[in-house]
Parts: sequence; structure tokens; C-alpha cells
Amino acid sequence: MKKGIIVLLGIFSMLFAVAHSSYALWDKPCGKRQIMEAYYCKDCKEVREFDECSEIGYIWDFKAHKDAGDKKHTSLPLAWGCQKIAYSCINTACEAYGKCIPHPGICEICMDDITSTKVWSRVTFKCPKCGTEHEEPGKNFKVKEGLHPAQLQTGGECEACGGVELEIVCEKSGTCPHVER
Repeated sequence: MKKGIIVLLGIFSMLFAVAHSSYALWDKPCGKRQIMEAYYCKDCKEVREFDECSEIGYIWDFKAHKDAGDKKHTSLPLAWGCQKIAYSCINTACEAYGKCIPHPGICEICMDDITSTKVWSRVTFKCPKCGTEHEEPGKNFKVKEGLHPAQLQTGGECEACGGVELEIVCEKSGTCPHVER
């Protein structure tokens, strides 16, 4: 009985190691993140590309919607969001299906199309010295020139601590943000 349990534990730990290592390999080329200006809905707790939430649904009666005065899911304020895009082969028969491809285009193994998974996460800027969290990137932050929406190049400094560089923190766990298949 004890040998059976030991064998089962051994098999389980090997499967866990394989799954964990394949996830780690999958994640590394997809670890790219972009800190961009987006919209944030406080009610839905979501970062959005557009200034209205998907929860408002399709509006059939525009006059009734306008007269209702419920604007909590529309005209969302600008905020900083972390975007991560993972590309993978769309062909389920391909050996690259479900594995990360680090760029858009085609799957180079089966020469088929690829699909993408895009995940947004809210960004806060934390001072490593005083521990204060901010919604804005601080003093002297830099954006990449000529991009729309604005994309953060470097974070700024904590004004309270006299020039300490703020850490860029995404609210979702793991890499920024954690993408799972």
C-alpha cells in the first residue's frame, strides 16, 4: 500500500514539474507588457480600451438610456493599464497549439493563422521608500513619442520622497498580467 502511494506521489510530482516547466516556457516569450493609457471602470473593476463597459449591453432605446442618467458605465475616466498579449497557433492539430508565439503573424510550424489573448490589468505606481501607492506615474515620467494611446516608457519619481523612482505594479498576480490558457 505504501509503495503504491509513493509511486502515485512520484507520478504526480513529475506531471506537476512538466506542467510547470511548460508553463514557464510558454510564459517567457509572452512576458512582454505595455503600460498604456486606457479607461477604468470603478464599478466593473476593469480596464477597458473603450470609454464604456461591456456591461451596458446593446442599447435599443437611446432616448430612454439618455434620460435614465446612469453614466457609471459610460464616459469612463482615463487611467494607466497594463496590457499583455499572448499569441498562439489557432490550429488544434499543430504542435504549437496553445504554446506562446512571441509575435503576431503566422505559425511558423504549420504555416497556419494565429490567435491572440489580450489581458488588461490596472496599474498603480508604488514608492519603494514610503510605500505610498499612486494612480499616476509621478514626476518626470516619460511616454513613447508618437503613439496613441499614450504608452509609458519610464515611470516617474515619488514627489514626497524626493526623486525615488516609483515601481510599476499591476493589480493582477504573476507576470503582468498573468495569462493562462
